[in-house]
Amino acid sequence: MPQNNQQQLQQALQAAQKAQQAVQQAQSNSNPQQLQQAQQQLQQAQQQLQQVQGQAGNQANTQQQQQLQQAQQQLQQAQQSLQQLQNNKLQ
Repeated sequence: MPQNNQQQLQQALQAAQKAQQAVQQAQSNSNPQQLQQAQQQLQQAQQQLQQVQGQAGNQANTQQQQQLQQAQQQLQQAQQSLQQLQNNKLQ
């Protein structure tokens, strides 16, 4: 994987972590504005990750593939938490 793609991978991983933290913060504070911001961060992180996955293709080594999978799992967990939080707000 070229150096530029490696940097993009790191940025995508950081974005996934930040999105997950934003969701956790929105959960603990029950703040609608934070909830909306967490949703936006989550969407941006998903877009970044998809872009990196598309560019990396088969060039990613095993460690990088694991990192991509880990970031995807983080985003899925954050999305599920966010959906649960939104569902609770609607009830």
